Amino acid sequence: MDKIIKLKPYYVEKVWGYEKWILSTHKNGYSFIDGKEENLFEYLGKELPILIKEIKANDALSVQVHPFDEYAQKHENDNGKTECWYIVEADDDASLICGIKDGLDREKFLEILNSGNDIEGFLKREYVKKGDMIYIQAGTVHAIDKGIKLIEIQQCSDVTYRIYDWGRDREVHINKALDVINFNGDEKSGKIEQFEILNTPYFVVGKILVSDVYRDNSKDKFNVYVCLSGDGIILDNFGNEISINQGETLYIFQNVDYTIKGKLELLKIY
Repeated sequence: MDKIIKLKPYYVEKVWGYEKWILSTHKNGYSFIDGKEENLFEYLGKELPILIKEIKANDALSVQVHPFDEYAQKHENDNGKTECWYIVEADDDASLICGIKDGLDREKFLEILNSGNDIEGFLKREYVKKGDMIYIQAGTVHAIDKGIKLIEIQQCSDVTYRIYDWGRDREVHINKALDVINFNGDEKSGKIEQFEILNTPYFVVGKILVSDVYRDNSKDKFNVYVCLSGDGIILDNFGNEISINQGETLYIFQNVDYTIKGKLELLKIY
């Protein structure tokens, strides 16, 4: 079995744009092994704790929230969903929603939703640019707005509760959303400028800039690399060599010594 593999995405067209599940062992959409008639779940024989997507928003996504593990496992037979977004492209004045205004509780927020009025004034909006990282803890109300392309790293889950869908005729999940929204104002979600590394209880994401040679070891955790720009090669201690180019995703098994050569901007996830 190869110790470094290149992945092909599972593509999902959306009313607002598209998603590419560039690393997925989730039953709702598997990514595939490049050059093989096999998906990643079959190849590994197990589900990974994370899922990685490329998301392109040509229109605004719904205002939504994801549950924590306990609620998701009880009500959806799935994992909770804490996630983060690395901004790859952003229009001028691009923004997104991350949180609700202070002072709201379940009853007040339900009253706002039932009023039929625009809820924009009760949401926290963040302006973003290329290179920003946004951390979205489960329980945080959020939405990606139009004109943004990003890499989403998340728990392996496909549970989303829509709260508000900008007039589109899609199902909303108000009661479940109200069950899981964090109204305490103590969530750690938000924008990380000058991003270098993000440690969460579920995954670690770091930015790696390779100007010539970069050496590492995956130790007791698998490593994933998403190539943001540039091109190069990765060599392992078993004598294997594989190319990596902009837009590609590589999975590296545990306990592999490897060397990356080239000029690349990468996200490393483990």
